[in-house]
Amino acid sequence: MAGKLRFMDFLDEEQRRTITMKSSSIALKFRYCSIYLIDSPGRMDFCNEVSTATRLSDGALVLVDAVEGLHIQIHAVLRQAWIEKLTPCPVLNKLDRLISELELTRMEAYTRLLRIVHEVNGIMSGYKYEKYLSDVDSRLASQFGEVGDENLEFVEDDEEDTFQPQKGNVAFVCALDGWRFRSLCT
Repeated sequence: MAGKLRFMDFLDEEQRRTITMKSSSIALKFRYCSIYLIDSPGRMDFCNEVSTATRLSDGALVLVDAVEGLHIQIHAVLRQAWIEKLTPCPVLNKLDRLISELELTRMEAYTRLLRIVHEVNGIMSGYKYEKYLSDVDSRLASQFGEVGDENLEFVEDDEEDTFQPQKGNVAFVCALDGWRFRSLCT
């Protein structure tokens, strides 16, 4: 039933339009762990639901359509994950469409996926830089006695990119056909 049954989209209108309109959750048991999945709408007019879902979560799988690429909502989801100090994992979905619809060569598909990962890294880098500038401003203000400097956190991240397939922190999937992979080279 992959691609046909939309288990988390339980409203009739969601099934008919094949879009998520209301957040829903499910609990899965895996060995000794409970995993709670929260499916929230991905469009801008549902930012409050995404915000609430991130506050209830320990991590975030951020689905990115490999054909359509990054939309403004992905920026909002990554920012919310950054604010809530979650560890997001980009999940590039619908890889099959790169071949079946766009008829990309292997190298073209690779380049497109690499560009998407690079764009996600650019977004996260911007948040790190924004935090760094905020901390510098706070530190400079404290030199003039305006605010205290106890609790300042400088982001000292010398890693090249946050997300790299070779780190195993990016997943590639085709939910319709039920397959996925990630690099295990670490």
